[in-house]
Amino acid sequence: MSDPTTDNSAPEVFRPAREVVRSGPTRVWLLLAWITLLAAICFWLKSGDFDPGVGNSAINASVILSILGYSIWTLSSSGWGFPVKWGMALLPFGLMAAFYTQLLPVEVLMDGDVGIVGWRWRWNQPDKQLEVPVCAGAETLDWQTTTHDYPRFLGNGYWAEVPGVTLETDWQASPPQEMWRKKIGAGWSAFAIVGDYAVTQEQRREQEFVTCYEVRSGDIVWTHADRVRWDPRGTGSMGYVGPRATPTVHEGRVYSLGATGILNCLEATCGRMVWSHDTLAKHGATNVNWGKACSPLIVDKTVVVSVGGEQDQSLVAYDIESGDVAWAAGTYQSSYASPVLAQIAGETQVLSVDQGFVTAHDATDGEFLWEYEWPSNSGGDAATSQPVPLAGDRVFFSKGYGHGSALVQITRDDSDGWLARPLWKKSRQYGQLPVMKTKMGNVVIRDGYVYGLDDVNLQCIELETGKKRWKKRRTPKFGHGQIMLIGDAILVLTELGELVLVEPSPEKYKELTSFRAFPDDQITWNNPAFAPPYLLVRNAEEAVCYELPLKEVLAVAQKK
Repeated sequence: MSDPTTDNSAPEVFRPAREVVRSGPTRVWLLLAWITLLAAICFWLKSGDFDPGVGNSAINASVILSILGYSIWTLSSSGWGFPVKWGMALLPFGLMAAFYTQLLPVEVLMDGDVGIVGWRWRWNQPDKQLEVPVCAGAETLDWQTTTHDYPRFLGNGYWAEVPGVTLETDWQASPPQEMWRKKIGAGWSAFAIVGDYAVTQEQRREQEFVTCYEVRSGDIVWTHADRVRWDPRGTGSMGYVGPRATPTVHEGRVYSLGATGILNCLEATCGRMVWSHDTLAKHGATNVNWGKACSPLIVDKTVVVSVGGEQDQSLVAYDIESGDVAWAAGTYQSSYASPVLAQIAGETQVLSVDQGFVTAHDATDGEFLWEYEWPSNSGGDAATSQPVPLAGDRVFFSKGYGHGSALVQITRDDSDGWLARPLWKKSRQYGQLPVMKTKMGNVVIRDGYVYGLDDVNLQCIELETGKKRWKKRRTPKFGHGQIMLIGDAILVLTELGELVLVEPSPEKYKELTSFRAFPDDQITWNNPAFAPPYLLVRNAEEAVCYELPLKEVLAVAQKK
């Protein structure tokens, strides 16, 4: 019998075990190196001059890839038994799948850059906790217009501006006075203010409402409801529940477009329906990822909306009295911007930012005039910002997702041909460092300078050249908020609910004052509305009315 202590074959029995022991730590270091590489890529994307959403999306992708690396290590090198290692490998994938398919009871709240700002239980959606307003026997209101009305999206002009008003800018000594604060239904609509009343759109439970509030009290005086509920998360998109567009008030009527494409004409005095259309069904159109966001445009005796149908059914004008189709034109899918009325080369035109192009149509009959390529799609490269017509037959365009902005000259030749050519274009697509990448908002223009949120930072550029004058990163961040020019001050409503006053100067950024309007765990993408002295702001959970301190009102607000 051989002596076990001298048996040369004995070590061979244990050699595989030694190899496993050696390979396990090696693969752990490979896993850690993989995760470190992903973290470095995320840091580079977050710290560079990229769309912040790219960095946050990279973080989400890195989490997924890290889980994949962990699972591969678990199956190949963990040393656990068969049932345990497969369970440990598949558990995080199961949780991740449940999260992204919305099977988990927890809902993560994300901002416009896919950054996490909070969470809530899925059954605790705020709009489903609200009572459905009942306005029994809605009274006929004494609806009077005033010189300071803010009757539609962005007020009275091509950008949000209330001229002739001088604000007190020391909000420590003279703070805004809160008139009322109320829970409101979900959605990203703004208020339209005429006289003593303000109209907005909101989602409450299974109904989409057009709601009229009394400005001074916040009381609901009438409502109109459509039994629809738009929730883009059901298709895997962000954006949350509810309507997006802002109503237009015109000559005693309220015109609203819901997230599913329902266009209503209502009596402003009581909310009674005059006529209504399901525009998508009527014109064979499909909805866009985040729902219809086009605010109605009044053109003479018609109301124009971007429907997005093919074969001359993209841009549609309805008779304001009968609701009959007056004209229809265009073939492109809609974007999230609203049509704009402009005088260009002596002709009244409707400009529409469509998917992939900006188009212009004759305002009287919808005849196609010209188009300018402006790449976008309704998913991860959406166009939201309004085209801005300017003196000299020029139009300013801006767009987020790293795209940038352009100033375009429109000309007309003797044979009635049209040409749209860029005077300048600052976009990576054309080898330029992009400026004014407005992702979810619009710009204001003053004295030859353009101010707006370039991704999440406030920026000033020269209108004539596109040259950057300054860009300000702020803490708490501006985020994808909204901007308004009031007299000699820029008012910014930030994505996380602050009101910030800034001096409109091309020399440098100068913050005048700030004030928190909403908790910072609420997302605020809605535009403010201002009819001096009342500022109405809202998000998808609350609405509040402030009386802003004024030095004086020098002149009435005039249309640009």
